[in-house]
Amino acid sequence: MTHPRQWSSATRVVVAALIAVLVASAVRNIKEDGDFRGYMEVGELVLRGADIYAESRPDVNTWPPLYAVVCVPFALLARVSVHLARAVWLAINFACIVALFRIAVDLVYRRPLVLVAAPGAIALASGAVLGPLLLSARFLLGNLDRLQINMVILAACLLASAWIVRGRAAAGGALIGFAAAVKVLPVFFLPYFVRKGWWRALTAALATGALASAAPALVFGWERCAAYTRHWLALAAGSWPVRKGNQSVYAMVDRLYTHGAIVWSASHKRLTASNDPAVALITYGLLLLVVTGFLRATRRGGRAPASAGVTMEIAIVLCVTVLFAPLAWKHYFVFLLLGQFVLWRAAAGDGYGLATGERRRVAWALGLSYALTTLTVRGVVGKALAQTLETMSAVTLGAFVLLGALLYVRARSGEQGGADAVPGA
Repeated sequence: MTHPRQWSSATRVVVAALIAVLVASAVRNIKEDGDFRGYMEVGELVLRGADIYAESRPDVNTWPPLYAVVCVPFALLARVSVHLARAVWLAINFACIVALFRIAVDLVYRRPLVLVAAPGAIALASGAVLGPLLLSARFLLGNLDRLQINMVILAACLLASAWIVRGRAAAGGALIGFAAAVKVLPVFFLPYFVRKGWWRALTAALATGALASAAPALVFGWERCAAYTRHWLALAAGSWPVRKGNQSVYAMVDRLYTHGAIVWSASHKRLTASNDPAVALITYGLLLLVVTGFLRATRRGGRAPASAGVTMEIAIVLCVTVLFAPLAWKHYFVFLLLGQFVLWRAAAGDGYGLATGERRRVAWALGLSYALTTLTVRGVVGKALAQTLETMSAVTLGAFVLLGALLYVRARSGEQGGADAVPGA
């Protein structure tokens, strides 16, 4: 028997590999500008009292006014050393990765994530963790490469969900509201709160979101903050880039329907939205189909916030969030992480009470999703084919496969009475 304090060989290998990958990423990315350059620049504009939109580089600041205020500490660090600012940002992202996996394990298995195998816990070197890690690796590393904020926002969403599951509805809703004020993506949780009748969470989210959105007035003054807000709302309602890197449903429909972009060519590098009403109609039609499927899948089970069914539903909301946002660069699809955990449990774990044939279908769907989202990269299929597959929205389609599998698992587990079961309880 392994001593409680003794790491197994598998744990040592996994920890060493993860540390090596993170150190290599830090060494490489601490020298890269990434999107973090824009964060520092916008924060510096705040410090100088300059106009955060008019005086930023073209197409850089598309964020709400609060985002600029959040960037101020990193601009201050950059005044000392740009490498110091990037190092702190990377450290925050590394901490978020740890938090993402700890919270995802807690939500899906209701057990803690531990380094050493122990009764009533999930070990780091177990398939329950390594499977989703492999499935999400492309998007985790993509966010580190771009020095993006998505993992911070996702960590806030998962932490808020964990608080709600534990009965802290107001705290969870407030965190969702604040995160949405920084970056709009979590706003998709609001209709979900309505669907569940979680009025405390909804009220806290709306109140906190409003207060956080108004808070920059303390820095800019009310008049200037109002002008910034109007400017940002106009940006948000304007044309979005729909080139291949944007894998949202909106961009997919616009590329295929309006631009006829199937086989990638250099002319597709700077595609912008056509603003064709038909594109919006098709996108909203697809969203309506997803909502209808969600309502049907959630008719049974998932009554209590701590139920397994609610975890599945949160994973579905996160998938919808990234798919139906107007802008979803490839690294945004780290939001699929919780869904990958859920489907891994359904296919390779206890299966939520699903029959063998149903679990096999989930496994095939998970494999297809992985093939479309990750095995289509240029390192596997070559640059030319990878560009064409992205133009054809391979990542979007892979996310849709994962979303469909989540809806299937939620519906089937609810019908069989398994959605409310909490393992280990």
